[in-house]
Amino acid sequence: MSVKNKLYRNFILLLVILQMLEIIFPIHLTLLVALIAVPIFILGLGRLSNSFKIATSIFLVMGVILLLTSKLSLNSLTNSVTSMIDIVVLLVVMQLFMVPVTIGNYQTAVEDFMKKKLHTPKAIYIFVMVVTHLLSSILSMGTVSIVISVLGDSIKQRVNDYQQFSGKAITRAFTLGTLWAPGAATIFLISTVTKVKWNTLFLPCILLGIIGLFLAYFLESKQSFFKKPQGTNTFSELIEQSSKGQSLIPVLIAIVGLLILSFVFMHFNIGSSMGSVTLAGIITIAIWIVLLLLPKNKRQEHSQSLNSAVKEYLNNGVFSGASLAPFFIGIGTFTYGFEHSTVSTMLIQFLRPIFSQLGWALVILIPLIVVLSSLVGIHPLASVALIGKIVMSAHLALSPLLIALSLNIGSVIAYMVSPFAGIIIIVASLLEVKPTIISLRWNWLFCLLFAAVGLTFSVLFSFIY
Repeated sequence: MSVKNKLYRNFILLLVILQMLEIIFPIHLTLLVALIAVPIFILGLGRLSNSFKIATSIFLVMGVILLLTSKLSLNSLTNSVTSMIDIVVLLVVMQLFMVPVTIGNYQTAVEDFMKKKLHTPKAIYIFVMVVTHLLSSILSMGTVSIVISVLGDSIKQRVNDYQQFSGKAITRAFTLGTLWAPGAATIFLISTVTKVKWNTLFLPCILLGIIGLFLAYFLESKQSFFKKPQGTNTFSELIEQSSKGQSLIPVLIAIVGLLILSFVFMHFNIGSSMGSVTLAGIITIAIWIVLLLLPKNKRQEHSQSLNSAVKEYLNNGVFSGASLAPFFIGIGTFTYGFEHSTVSTMLIQFLRPIFSQLGWALVILIPLIVVLSSLVGIHPLASVALIGKIVMSAHLALSPLLIALSLNIGSVIAYMVSPFAGIIIIVASLLEVKPTIISLRWNWLFCLLFAAVGLTFSVLFSFIY
């Protein structure tokens, strides 16, 4: 590993430690965190793709300019640079879930179960979606390569159209997970912009995810790769133990435990929403690893796996989790600068009467803008932050929760239909198909139906809430 990469990794790890200290102890380390964010931005900028470099640089420069329109001070500068650093820490910590997953060899358990228990394309499709959706909640992008590498050969042998089958199941299940998952950046960005807490967003968003999974299944139920059934499988069979005694139950328990701990910490105001989830993630991972090392007959084997898994995390996991660190520093500077600038006031005065005339049409317009922006290469995170900040600053009659849900639906659709989205590019390269085939040909109808169902649900839920 190069000196530059080691420095970058060490700064990221130091950032995580400082954030944990702030959560656990009543201390304020904003200035120190901001000082560490500077080398992280400089060292990490070169690791971004060209499009992200341009977007990040533009957001940072615009943020500083916006800060100059108000009273620029050391306090405002440090607050702007660190305003979204919690997201970076969360994503780095979530990569740690790969350690117990590797120690427990759950990839083999999944493959073994699939070969022995699933006998129809329909059962396999449900299983792939469920596994992808659950794993994406803690492993983020790492889920895609795991699912395809572990299940790819088995799927090829059991279905007619492997590429379309896998492309639809994985992209939809993964992106639907970003609606609610602790390992997803989008929901926390939306929470930051709209000021709607993650625990408030969680219930409607996970319900949207479940609705999306059912919709994805029923939409494909007439496809050719679902024909010629050979047997049936119940949901209870999907999590029962395989002949090797391995099970997906520990993974499910870990996810549920993470969510429960997160809500408990939020209830007692232990850190911010993201801070609570981050702390809950570390505790969940630590308990999971300890439980895996307890059996004496497995201790030596698991200890060796632990060493290799930790090395893998330090060499790759940290970089994967912090891959967008400079982007969040840049966009955080912009959003904070916009919120505290005179430009914000002027723009709101101009847009407020327009937005007021649109009324409920904004609920449809918000996701439409996010999706259209993604089709010309603007990342959903960028458009969500900008649109969300402008709409929220206008103080409209619409519920903040409804605005947040509308932004979330727009982002998940953008991830599915944009050929520039990371998930689409990764799946396309692994399946050896063009990104446009997955995003536009295979997913457009599902996205249209999900938009209609999801926005209807959001409006109804906001009324009940």
